[in-house]
Amino acid sequence: MATSARQQPPWQEPQAPPNNTSLPPLKIWNSLTRSKTPFIPIDRDAKKVTWYACGPTVYDDAHLGHARTYVTSDIIRRVMRDYFGFNVQYVMNITDVDDKIILRARQQHLLREFNQKHKNDLSTCKAALSSYVSKNLDTLLEDANPASVHTIISTVYADLLERNSSDDNEAKTKMHVKTVLAAARAMTAIEAPTHVGVSTVEDSKDLDDILMPYLDSKHGASVDAKDHTIFTKLTKRHEQRFTKDMRALNVLDPDDITRVTEYGPQIVDFVSRIEHNGFAYKTSKGVYFDVNGFEEANNHYARLEPWNRNDKSLQADGEGAISGKDMKNGDPEKRSQADFALWKTSKLGEPSWPSPWGEGRPGWHIECSAMASDKLGSQFDIHSGGIDLAFPHHDNELAQSEAYWCDASHQQQHQWVNYFIHMGHLSIAGAKMSKSLKNFTTIRDALDRGVWTPRGLRIVLLLGGWREGIEITDDLVKAGSAWEDKVNNFFINAKDNIQDEQLQGLEHLHLSGDSTSTTDLPSVDKPGNDGLDGSAGHEKGDNKTSVEQALDKAKRGTFTALCDSFNTAAVMGIISELISIHNAGDPVPSPAVTLQIARWISFMINMFGLNGAASSQDPSIGWSGLDVPEAARPALTALSSLRDQLRIKARSPKGMTHADIQALVATSRRQFNLVQHSQDFVDLLKAFWASAETQEDDKTLSRNVLALCDRVRDSDLWQRGIYLEDREGDKPALIRLVTREMLVARQEKEEKERQKMKVKADREAEAAAKAEKGRLSHLEMFKTDEYSAWDEEGLPTKDKDGEEITKSKVKKLKKDWERQRKLHEAWARTNSTV
Repeated sequence: MATSARQQPPWQEPQAPPNNTSLPPLKIWNSLTRSKTPFIPIDRDAKKVTWYACGPTVYDDAHLGHARTYVTSDIIRRVMRDYFGFNVQYVMNITDVDDKIILRARQQHLLREFNQKHKNDLSTCKAALSSYVSKNLDTLLEDANPASVHTIISTVYADLLERNSSDDNEAKTKMHVKTVLAAARAMTAIEAPTHVGVSTVEDSKDLDDILMPYLDSKHGASVDAKDHTIFTKLTKRHEQRFTKDMRALNVLDPDDITRVTEYGPQIVDFVSRIEHNGFAYKTSKGVYFDVNGFEEANNHYARLEPWNRNDKSLQADGEGAISGKDMKNGDPEKRSQADFALWKTSKLGEPSWPSPWGEGRPGWHIECSAMASDKLGSQFDIHSGGIDLAFPHHDNELAQSEAYWCDASHQQQHQWVNYFIHMGHLSIAGAKMSKSLKNFTTIRDALDRGVWTPRGLRIVLLLGGWREGIEITDDLVKAGSAWEDKVNNFFINAKDNIQDEQLQGLEHLHLSGDSTSTTDLPSVDKPGNDGLDGSAGHEKGDNKTSVEQALDKAKRGTFTALCDSFNTAAVMGIISELISIHNAGDPVPSPAVTLQIARWISFMINMFGLNGAASSQDPSIGWSGLDVPEAARPALTALSSLRDQLRIKARSPKGMTHADIQALVATSRRQFNLVQHSQDFVDLLKAFWASAETQEDDKTLSRNVLALCDRVRDSDLWQRGIYLEDREGDKPALIRLVTREMLVARQEKEEKERQKMKVKADREAEAAAKAEKGRLSHLEMFKTDEYSAWDEEGLPTKDKDGEEITKSKVKKLKKDWERQRKLHEAWARTNSTV
């Protein structure tokens, strides 16, 4: 049956067994209903969740838009597994056969051949430039001279280049304009005999984007497509790079990975059964899905986005970069223009596999249906992907899979997927990231340049939610940094407070790196039990402090938020609020209470994937980056300990002697065995020993030693990423890693000091200029060629021509004279000698 243009068809809600208390009251925003629906897995008793995720099409490096999808999926997967205790089977595909892959691999192959044979063939480059402009900018060039092209295009599109627009069509046009301008500049540079750096076509990467499509249009059909290595060379490389990028972002590996190239026979069988069921037909171009026939058999097409079912642009995109071209003008062999390819007859220059319909290759959508069905069966719980895949890709997946699994009578539509979840777009300055628009930042580039850290990016995604689009703004980045700094400082202070209590003999408290097992954790902190909502744990009733009550409230709030379609933004706020309450606690929370809060927050950040490979069951407090590396600890501990002792002695009422320094340094040398320790920071320790021992033994000794200790803290160690935090009394200094917050604070302090010094220097310069101006006597200031006569005070009476000075001018000159008199008298007083 035809689906209403605006209304989604009915969805069959899985039925939970009566009085089933093992499942959490979790609701998920389901794209099949566009509402939050109770989550009930198919295998309820085992709490098993079957999940298929659309993976990457591996023809280019993954960008931050991909990171948004896969990091967000990873967060939800971790919440389901580590918080709610589901047994998640996560399957992801790799698309390694696709129109984009064929084009990119073939183009790169042809470009390599061209560069080897025609390094200085500018005539081909000019033809490619004219072709690119004609095709993508709808402009005919009478003159293919690169300099002329640059002038014409930059003039015609001047307004567009200056305008910031979030419109995809304008963004695509701007991309083409920039490609043309870059290519024109590159050709002009090659032609210029004085140019340095780019001497051949091969040297300039700015020519690749115009050469590749041109060479493919001329020679693509001649490529020996039976040599699949032409294509797998590209896909294997980018699959490896994608995997490395995901691991760098701390995304868990899938439980199972499927590849299209490994599923040829299964895909052929899948298409054959759809054809046998009466929902597919063969044409000269391949095998197509019969949308009308499917709907006439009491089925629904376009379950996810019925309002887009007749969008020809989306339909064409769904058919691929090669096949989609045919759809723009319509295909007379298709029964309906909504029909889509299940199997494509391969043309010259395209890889192929055997099938009952002749040599060909899979359509884009069929791969996921065949692979997901093979791994997860006729029905599974969750299917996920980016929101841009909803129509036509996921709608076509649903239709062809339901056509495969339908009952013989066609009376009952089969529900292949129970829950469809789509991740929102990631945009910067309002523009969606897209490979086709070339407006993306690759993951590896963002990490290598320090634009993002894996933790920082994940925090921003947690703050933004999973299904809504996220726009990266300065405010959002600042909010993420502030949240990270706040948690970082909490962990640092919590560990210090607990450590101080340990030093006083409270053996029941434990820090990271100790032997605490997960059985020591309060039951409320463990995932997968009745304590997640804050209802379990230590029962103290009304005796609980306000901070302990806040912890229970935070746990309840977190449980409610995560049950509300994984509302991570709310949880991030809850964690921040709990830290604020703890920090402002009155009375100050005991170390035991601090430990409870620190352990719960540690569980949450581990569960969200914010702490590298740490398990959610890890009993350690905090996250990586808090503690000094073990290799550096011996030397830093020795240095800090000696510095503490020197400071105590130097600040004592009696002061210190050179003999005191010698004794303290000698003890430090004995205790620190250079042979047994690594060399990290040993150079600073040795330098500190030497500097302390060579201090002059005079009345300024104590002051000089304190200055040395300050320099070691503020300069020597700081420059190496270490900060010593001095504490009141005789407490030993805390050895810290320099954090981003510390760096920012010091930079702001230094900037304020620079501004202060500048103001002071400007004031002094102004005073000096003013004083210098007073050097000239008021009695002599007007004795210039401008005048010819003066009175006894030096005021002019006649101008240079002997004419009397007017009264008005005399009045003005008198004011200037008075002003200079005061300046000169002040200067005279300053410079007078007694």
